[in-house]
Amino acid sequence: MFILCKFWIFIIPTIWYLKVDNNIFSRSLPTIDGLKMGTITGVGMSIIIIITWLIFENSINLDEMKVILESQGLSNFYLYVFGMIYWIFINSLLEEYVFRWFITTKASILFGNDYYAIIFSAFLFTLHHAIALYFFGFIFWQIFIASFGLLTAAAIWSWLYLKYESIWVCWLSHAICDIVVFSIGFRVLFM
Repeated sequence: MFILCKFWIFIIPTIWYLKVDNNIFSRSLPTIDGLKMGTITGVGMSIIIIITWLIFENSINLDEMKVILESQGLSNFYLYVFGMIYWIFINSLLEEYVFRWFITTKASILFGNDYYAIIFSAFLFTLHHAIALYFFGFIFWQIFIASFGLLTAAAIWSWLYLKYESIWVCWLSHAICDIVVFSIGFRVLFM
């Protein structure tokens, strides 16, 4: 089911782009300025993630979280590392493809306003992740705090996409944040 869902969120925007909009495949390579901004925002948000973790770490039921992660097979060192690589390098790129490239650009056309498009895309991205956080054992107030961070990050990534017109810029920022998140997860499970 997981693979089917990932395939679906990749194929729908692709079909729309090629068949509904009658476009051809294109590449939008990042500029040096874009890569710099992706790095700066990724590192900046990662620092906030680390500080937030240090402040709230003791409020999280880590034993319950470990049980949930174990039920998904993620307590296996090799599976965790494989999953970490997948989420950092593939899933985050897929999310940028869907939420930034497709949803943000289509929402900009629909609303006639980049600001509303950024908010709309960021809201959908946050909702998607808030549901996942719930299933990983986070409680309401923790999900609320995380959602504020997710909404902010998603808005920054949408802004990066609209400014630099390349998913590689927002993907770089996103991947840097994912490295920190999965490093925290690694610490919880294996240290």
